[in-house]
Amino acid sequence: MGDKPQISRIWPAVGEDPLTGLPNLLALIADLQGPPKTDRLAIAGFDLKKLDYINREFGHAEGDRMIKEIAETLVEATAGLNIEGSRVYRIGGDEFCVLLPGLSHADNLIEELRMRGTLAKVRHAVVACSCVNKDLEEAFLEVWPLLIDALESQAGARGTQMRRLARVLVGKVRETIDLLKASRKLAYTDDISGLPNQRAARHLIGEYLARRMDSEGPLGLLFADGDNLKVYNDNLGYEGGNEMIRRLGNLISSETSPGELVARWLSGDEFMIILPGAGKKEAMERAASICRAVEAQTAQWVYPVTISVGVVSAPEDGTDLETLITKLEKANARAKKLGKNRACGI
Repeated sequence: MGDKPQISRIWPAVGEDPLTGLPNLLALIADLQGPPKTDRLAIAGFDLKKLDYINREFGHAEGDRMIKEIAETLVEATAGLNIEGSRVYRIGGDEFCVLLPGLSHADNLIEELRMRGTLAKVRHAVVACSCVNKDLEEAFLEVWPLLIDALESQAGARGTQMRRLARVLVGKVRETIDLLKASRKLAYTDDISGLPNQRAARHLIGEYLARRMDSEGPLGLLFADGDNLKVYNDNLGYEGGNEMIRRLGNLISSETSPGELVARWLSGDEFMIILPGAGKKEAMERAASICRAVEAQTAQWVYPVTISVGVVSAPEDGTDLETLITKLEKANARAKKLGKNRACGI
């Protein structure tokens, strides 16, 4: 049947650098919207000397420590000058910039960093331009290539200004993609079981109903709710209950085929099992089979586990997500009422 369906995810905006807590390149771009608050814009750029050597010889933990140290120093030094409208950004790797409302403020910042001994550890450059008759974004784009050129010239880099700028921007795009991937995983993964979460399951079901059912056939949905979580929580504590949830999720997943998906649902030991191409009869058979497998494979657990499963199939039981979920909950409640450890349809 091929690979399991891939979950398309929507992620939250990412405006903070996870290592330093500073605003990142995305935040900088957002902050460039709107008119400038000053007639002069200065940008002070900094990058850590010999970071590659530090990472190679002493490990990335030491490199990260030094990056955080530089970040803290830049924030403290900038705050100490009490410059309204200034902000420190980590724009990627070992590179930082400080937006400042005027060249004199930049000179004061550089002097403060010199007194702190920071300039011995970093390369730095300052560029400025007039913001008269320009918006902030236009002014920034005017001085940004000059800043990159100055920093890379100090590092012994060669090449045209545009090539240097392009290399920096490509690096920032790659870092941004990595941040977005990490955010996607966090947003759509259940932190107890490691399975896709309810948000992921709802998205996948909705996508199938809207775009794939006509060409790929019916969609079977199983709502499985464990019958034994309370005894785990009461006797082994909530960590014992969470461990049972992890093991049960893995067990149910092992009973599915490629192309199908198991997600942890709202809470407790609730799981949604998504069966693309399964009509009602097949979905009922699969649910009964999973019930039997759970009962048999947990017989030797400290407390054996059973599950009750509600079963629906689209389009037979409905074609919109909320209708199907409502019917699933009713079918699951019916399975519980009839004695648990069974599958029931609506």
